[in-house]
Amino acid sequence: MVHLLGIRHHGPGSARNVVQALEQLQPDIILIEGPPEGEALLRWAHDPEMAPPVALLAYMPDSPQQAAFYPFATYSPEWQAIQYALAKGLPVRFIDMPLTHKFALQQTETEETPENQDPEIQAIHRNPLRFLAEAAGYTDAELWWEQQFELRYHALDTFQAVAEAMQALRDSLPEQEDRLEQVREAFMRKGIRTAQKEQYARIAVICGAWHVPALQHMPKQKADDELTRKLPKVKVEATWIPWTNSRLSFESGYGAGINSPGWYEHLWQKPDDDGTHWLIHVARVFRAHQLDISSAHVIETVRLAQTLTALRGQAKAGLQELNEAVRTVMCMGDEAQLQLIWRELIVGHSVGSIPAASPQVPLQRDLELWQKKLRLKPQEGTRLLQLDLREEPGLQKSILLHRLRLLGVHWGEKKAVSGKGTFKEEWELNWQPELSIHLLEKAAWGNTLEEAATAYVTHLAGQARQLREITFLLGDAIPAELPLGVAALMRRMDELAASTSDVTELMQAFLPLVQIKRYGHVRNIKSDTLTLIMDSLVARICAGLPAACSAIDEETGESIAGLIVRLEQGILLLEEEEYKDVWYATLLELLDTHQANALVCGTCCKILQEAGVLQEEQTAQEFSRALSPGTDPAYASSWLEGFLKNSATTLILDDRIWSILDAWLAELPGELFQQVAPILRRTFADYTASEKRKLAEKAKAGGAPVAVAATELNLDEERAREVLPVFYKIIGVA
Repeated sequence: MVHLLGIRHHGPGSARNVVQALEQLQPDIILIEGPPEGEALLRWAHDPEMAPPVALLAYMPDSPQQAAFYPFATYSPEWQAIQYALAKGLPVRFIDMPLTHKFALQQTETEETPENQDPEIQAIHRNPLRFLAEAAGYTDAELWWEQQFELRYHALDTFQAVAEAMQALRDSLPEQEDRLEQVREAFMRKGIRTAQKEQYARIAVICGAWHVPALQHMPKQKADDELTRKLPKVKVEATWIPWTNSRLSFESGYGAGINSPGWYEHLWQKPDDDGTHWLIHVARVFRAHQLDISSAHVIETVRLAQTLTALRGQAKAGLQELNEAVRTVMCMGDEAQLQLIWRELIVGHSVGSIPAASPQVPLQRDLELWQKKLRLKPQEGTRLLQLDLREEPGLQKSILLHRLRLLGVHWGEKKAVSGKGTFKEEWELNWQPELSIHLLEKAAWGNTLEEAATAYVTHLAGQARQLREITFLLGDAIPAELPLGVAALMRRMDELAASTSDVTELMQAFLPLVQIKRYGHVRNIKSDTLTLIMDSLVARICAGLPAACSAIDEETGESIAGLIVRLEQGILLLEEEEYKDVWYATLLELLDTHQANALVCGTCCKILQEAGVLQEEQTAQEFSRALSPGTDPAYASSWLEGFLKNSATTLILDDRIWSILDAWLAELPGELFQQVAPILRRTFADYTASEKRKLAEKAKAGGAPVAVAATELNLDEERAREVLPVFYKIIGVA
């Protein structure tokens, strides 16, 4: 005899009724709506290390993004049926449509809804419970189901009522042409017929309530054979993966989700709770977030919830009554505080785990071994992880997260860390089940994270066509400690650098290498090859920079000036005297280059002056030349912008430069002054309020120094100037 147990996926009341019904029926075999590809993995469901929520992940090895998840919580009726079968030693089978056909059909067919199909009918077919809930006067289908089934336990009587309700619903609604659903139900009937032919006397079938009428009244076998014959096929594999409470609320392979997994878990664990235990948990959450909740609050909330239940003629307080009571008594009507309970308790942050010995792709197993070794367990929700790279555990965690990033598995996002040290990292971790798919997509590149990341980076190196691509990859590959991958990137970088004449591209490639080289202090990276490439880049940049700055437009000049400033900072950071010498020699050459961009020249002059390469007299000469009466005022104002940008100190302290600038402005005709004023205003706008105030005071004083003269303090100016470069470096100006 066939017993059809129509359930709602992830329903604790349905799960309890299933267990009671199975105890009464004592079946010989249990058939479950689920993908046959996962049937071989069911034996692991009874393993002591298996802790829901978990999911069966079925995917196409050649295209892992084509995948389906089949989640299970402890309170899922299917999970309890599986546990019952395994504990009793009964055969248990999945009888849904094989995914080998379903994936193939999804690839080759586009399911279209008939144009004359009523949208309301479509919505009801997606969620038939909604129709029954509305008929009973409920606006929330989940609330109706909870009151009718999740809070009541009547085993076989409940399933009889569900079957009758679904039959009435299917009889009342116009048929919707859905070939996929027809094929699915044909396969379920085929599974039942197979069990009958094998002489099983008592067959229990656990399926979604909607399918019960289709399995109760079977058409002829020939009709089902026609539906299931000659279907396309693709290769499909399956594995177990951990799942999370928040993802239980999404539609899954069952096409069902729940809004309150944490609440349903409570119903499963405390079926007789009148609300007291739940509200104790609520009070603890509020107290953990520094909200004052007393025992009296809990008592009054329980009373109000029970009163609401009685007024509504319900047998037991549901989530709606409890939430309304919490909002009124504990939150004083504040909806925002109730959102905290929704996030922390009603949904919850549970993350499942799977047995270490269960079948997995090697790459997935390697990740789990690393997680266990480093005690870095996946957790739902965002959390910050601070790492000290001078300590081995911190360094290994960093390596793991960097390797995953390279493989496109963004479990962690690296955050900016204050200070200039290289031994600290901060990551924002947020595990999502979908990351398992991203990992599977890279399974073909290797069996371990190191192998896969190395092979994948080597592949990307060969695909790169610009130096920038290589430097960004290098920035991720070096902290991931992939020596072979880094070597491949270095070779490709050398090839691209040798064939690149674009100076800006060379500069953009050099800048990330500065930071990369600094990692050598904490990651024991061999920098010989990196140094050779950086030497080559510096030589190429210095050889081509003067010509690249000649006869260019304003926008290009602004871009190159910005790169020059950043390159100067990088060279100072490296503290390589050879780099400094050739760099400053190039900037001096640029100042004398014919038709060199004014903004770039002003920027170079400022850098050389701050570095002490140009003395006071030489700087004044460059100023005089740039601002001479014969110079185009537009050129002069752009030159000034390059020199004075973020350099108010020069104007405040250097009276000679102040005088030259003052004289140039005084001699400008009114019409030309109007032209250059916006450029100067833009330059001065970047100064701090304190700097602007000092400049205004100096201008008010007619250009006279506003500070006490050095001679009055008996200072040795020469010795003081020697301190300035170090001082500028300390405050971050140099």
